[in-house]
Amino acid sequence: MSKTTLSIRRSDGRIFSIDDLLWRLTAVSGLDKPNIEIYTQKAAIGAGDLITGERVGSRAIDITATTRKPELNDVSRRAATSFFTPGRTYDVYVTRYGSQRYAADCRLDSIEIPTDNQYSPITLKLSLLCPEGYFLSADSFGKNIAGVTERAGWPYVALSGYGRICGVYAYAGTVYLDNDGDAEAYCKAVFIAKGSVVNPKLIAGNGYVRVLCTMADGDVLLIDGKTKSVTLNGVNAATMLDKASSFSGIVFGLGTNSIGYTADVGSNVLAVNVYYNKRYMGA
Repeated sequence: MSKTTLSIRRSDGRIFSIDDLLWRLTAVSGLDKPNIEIYTQKAAIGAGDLITGERVGSRAIDITATTRKPELNDVSRRAATSFFTPGRTYDVYVTRYGSQRYAADCRLDSIEIPTDNQYSPITLKLSLLCPEGYFLSADSFGKNIAGVTERAGWPYVALSGYGRICGVYAYAGTVYLDNDGDAEAYCKAVFIAKGSVVNPKLIAGNGYVRVLCTMADGDVLLIDGKTKSVTLNGVNAATMLDKASSFSGIVFGLGTNSIGYTADVGSNVLAVNVYYNKRYMGA
């Protein structure tokens, strides 16, 4: 069986590891049990119920770990109680079966470190509430859809009369990204202007999000499909949206998805990076 290890990253950047060095994982639940919720109402006529909705709700991850060094019991206890505190968020990275996935923005639900025999290894009992419901891929699969595709190589051969192609700049184009997770994935696009850009537009599936603005050199536009928000240089830009814009297409379904961008002016001076985390039913 593949060993399971945990790396818990707090919102301030600190990390608590359960990796068989100082702490040893003895039990964990919630990794393979999604919280599937089905809503029903009683049928007006006849037997049975009607399905009115279905969703994946938040889940709890319950962790039990023991220290490897009883002589460090006091230090280990203090490290745990100072790390796991209310008011913080935690990303729980799970490494098992040779891959890593994580539960994002978890909250501390309970923590207990029973004191039995002071000469025996102490036990940490921890419960974290994960609002996302799904585990996410550790890699956000970022791709610059306005990037340069290299064409030159070494050794370099140039044929007389045919010219030389060193690279192709793929602005205002479309790329295809794969989602082989277990559910739809949310897309986040970051537009960075390298000159004047008028009315940038992100195109995904059958919909688009178009922002009616003029970007100057160095401006950063963020379009987030999960939060359904748009910011320009960190400031809410929802009032700048084209009325026909829709976030419904800024979601990657299972399989291959197309996404592209353009602008009324300045497509060739934009860098556009697209990010998405695949979502899984378990870690």
